[in-house]
Amino acid sequence: MLFTEGQKLFNKYMITHGMSEETIKGYLKDLRLFNHYMTDVYNTAIYVEDVTADDVEEYMYYLLDERELAPRSRNRYLFSLRSFLNYAVKKRWVEFNAATEVDPVKVMDEKKVALTQEEIEELLSAIEHPIIRFAVALLSFTGLRVKEARTLILSDIDFEQNRLLANGKGKKQRYIPIAQSFKPYLEEYIAEIRESNDSPYLLATKKTGKLSAIYINNELHRAVKELGWDKNVTCHALRRSFATNLLRKGVNVFAISKLLGHASIKTTTVYLQLNENELQEAVNKL
Repeated sequence: MLFTEGQKLFNKYMITHGMSEETIKGYLKDLRLFNHYMTDVYNTAIYVEDVTADDVEEYMYYLLDERELAPRSRNRYLFSLRSFLNYAVKKRWVEFNAATEVDPVKVMDEKKVALTQEEIEELLSAIEHPIIRFAVALLSFTGLRVKEARTLILSDIDFEQNRLLANGKGKKQRYIPIAQSFKPYLEEYIAEIRESNDSPYLLATKKTGKLSAIYINNELHRAVKELGWDKNVTCHALRRSFATNLLRKGVNVFAISKLLGHASIKTTTVYLQLNENELQEAVNKL
């Protein structure tokens, strides 16, 4: 089976099994790079069954030496290849997955950022652009993924039931209650700030009809620099802040998991970030 033909069939498999558009796009991008690398090395089209563990090892070194990718990025490429070759084993194109013989790169633990409610208020006050300021509030008070926030349309907001409808990964939908503390932001934004009347999106602009994630992250970086914080605050950090602040207030982890749209509690625990003082207070309750 030609590697390129295998990619096409793997693409259909992922679509059929309800994987998100972004996940599929990421896998295919990673596999195209591996195919390009192998084609250059052997100067010919490659077959799935020709891929060896040595090839994968050399590829990982190529990602380090020539592409200069960080450990997490190199591991992502490895895991994408593993997933594809797992599919190849199921289809009996190959007898075993050569990528499983290659160990992932060791990644040093990074300090995850979770802002307190007070820090979120500081951050909002430092953001000048009114639409982005609302977008940051939306992410902080709902725990939405940035893509979920960007694709939120006006009809997804139900003021009578006090909730909004999020369209999550794999076309899974969930309702998120609107916090009373966030409701004034939402009502003011829709009535006075939202720019485009033609766009169905909540985060609408006159120029494009919707707000980009890059624009939000750039403004976050500018505001953090202005505040003098030594923190890497991103859209994803705001989602983690939402989860952690709920935990700080004693909300059950199962409820937090449901609000985040996680299929597993284990995934939710990765988001939670408590500092040493909070952990000390926890054990002092014994």
